[in-house]
Amino acid sequence: MKKIIVLLLTLLLTISLSHAKIDLAIEWIKAERIVGEGEIVEIKAKVLNLGESTSFTISFYYDSIDPEHLIARKHYDSINVYRIPSVKWDTKDLIGDHTIIAYVEDGYKENNYAFYNISIVETKPDENERKIMICEVYYYARPNRNNEYICIANSGERKVNMEGWYLTTEPWERADEQNKIILPDVELNCSEKIYITQNGSSFKIETGFEADFEWYNCSHVPDIEREGRFVLPNHGGIVCLKDKYNHSIDVVVYGDVSYSDGWIGEAVKNVDKGVVLKRKDFVDTNTSKDWERSIIGQSEFPSFRGKAYRAIAFCSPDCSYDVISKELVNISEIKLNLYMFTDPFLADLLNKTNAEMKILLDGNVIGGLPMEERYIAWMLSKKGEVRYMMANEEEGVYKRYKYNHAKYAIIDGKKCIIESANWVKNGVPIDNSYGNREWGVLIENESLADYLSTVFLYDWNPSFQDSIPFDEKSFTHGRPPEDFSMNYFIPKGDYVAKFSPLYLNSSFNFTVIVAPDNAEEEILHLLDTAEKEILVEQAYIEKDWEDGINPLLEKLIEKNESGVRVKIILNYNPAYYSTNKMNEETCDFLKNIDVKLQKELNIHNKGVIVDGEKVLISSINWGENSIRRNREVGIIIESEEMAEYFEKIFWYDWNYKFEEKAGYEKIFVFAIFIITFLLIYLHWRK
Repeated sequence: MKKIIVLLLTLLLTISLSHAKIDLAIEWIKAERIVGEGEIVEIKAKVLNLGESTSFTISFYYDSIDPEHLIARKHYDSINVYRIPSVKWDTKDLIGDHTIIAYVEDGYKENNYAFYNISIVETKPDENERKIMICEVYYYARPNRNNEYICIANSGERKVNMEGWYLTTEPWERADEQNKIILPDVELNCSEKIYITQNGSSFKIETGFEADFEWYNCSHVPDIEREGRFVLPNHGGIVCLKDKYNHSIDVVVYGDVSYSDGWIGEAVKNVDKGVVLKRKDFVDTNTSKDWERSIIGQSEFPSFRGKAYRAIAFCSPDCSYDVISKELVNISEIKLNLYMFTDPFLADLLNKTNAEMKILLDGNVIGGLPMEERYIAWMLSKKGEVRYMMANEEEGVYKRYKYNHAKYAIIDGKKCIIESANWVKNGVPIDNSYGNREWGVLIENESLADYLSTVFLYDWNPSFQDSIPFDEKSFTHGRPPEDFSMNYFIPKGDYVAKFSPLYLNSSFNFTVIVAPDNAEEEILHLLDTAEKEILVEQAYIEKDWEDGINPLLEKLIEKNESGVRVKIILNYNPAYYSTNKMNEETCDFLKNIDVKLQKELNIHNKGVIVDGEKVLISSINWGENSIRRNREVGIIIESEEMAEYFEKIFWYDWNYKFEEKAGYEKIFVFAIFIITFLLIYLHWRK
């Protein structure tokens, strides 16, 4: 009986539903009347249930009812709950007047449609807005740093308001579904940069300055609005800068990903942790060629050009000590940057002054820090400030440069010494019969001193994690043991000094170059200006670099093939096995260029002479580390008189043999022979 009742009830319900009236209508559509192209528009519609409907489906179109113009379709199970359905419409690439159409299906067409007119105005970025660029991407932070960052810059000629602009790693998604960090109401002036980081305090430790914004609330740095999870992948990703209308302004593709909207060709090759991708100036071809690598915290100094009227050129072993030692007497201030400082005589001269002193040394020299340098650092720390540029990666301290290899001094804010020599006994020898071949110059010029002071103070900056004050209690870098005493022995050798200092009192132009900032470009430019002759004297030249042949060698080959005479002197001292092998390889590679492997002089120089008119004096070896990873300083001087001075030294070194030594040995042997003969004769006479 129960089954029959249930069956009858079901039948009655079915009959009732089949005769129920289903009638839906759309009362209105609402949206903004005028929007900008690229905006996400929220569209709402009110659905009326004129019959006995329970569920419904609503479709939104623009202009035509067809699949191509479908905005969205939504189904709702209960009309009583969802009487005002809404959808979002991406207006990207749509401009002009359009009609939004809402439609519900119920079998009655009289009231199933509603229409709404909307105007979409053009929001295409102008030419100057297109000049906003991503210029740095730091996506692979060191362990426990969490200081990824992005830098954007204005390469245009007018300021741009950045309100609503954003960065995303998901540019292919609809605008409201992209992850993003959104810029506030800020003006970006021409040539100005904005740094946005994950963690402001950690950012400053490795860059030395404050970021403008951070995207996680980690420090006092102003927070930036964030939507979604914003992380830069370590092994491949996309960083896209968009304006507030979702127009892609600039894009960078790196690592193991592919993307073609605003990018051409292969991605920028992956980098290791601690390495920043930096745009080459404001070049923008939307390819990987626009980008180079830099260690986080490295500077971006341009080369500096000026004119001076007074200089002293000198060389080691001949006369460097005389020139430098005289300049260290009665000074009031010195900023000194050296790779190594172990010479006790120069240290004593500094110790006798009352000068305000800042001394910056490399704390990770090859072979470990000598006791002599530790003693000098301790002694001079009593008179001034001594710091090491130093890494200690086990404790999370990372270095900006592979080595702080520059050798320069700024004296009294007006005199500058730039040289190839460390302040060690064979670099600036007190006895000029012994020592390395080195070139140096002292220039009196306040603008040059100001520029080098800026470089020095950037590297010195205590805000950097790798700028470590001298600590006499340090086991590896502090004061030597109590029983240590400085060695004042003066080495002597067989070299006969030939060259006095050159005192130049006429005007000349100069260009200061700094590695890794601009040295590669400036040296290549110097070589490229040669029309007749290039003379190179180097401790060593490394043939193979990470991305191919050493570009300086390629330039020398190019100039040689164009008819320019090229001569190269390389060190071949038996004591330098590793660099000797390197120099042999370079010599073999340069088969059509005259290369002298000089084994009878110790060549520590890093110099170039071009056309008898220009000379480069520097600390810059022609290896990839030196030019692209070390801190180095050099100066190009345009003076025929100075070029002639160093050219004479070059040709002396080219032709140098131990003739002097051989002569002395013959005299010595002859004298011994005579004395022995006389002693035998006198003994026989007895």
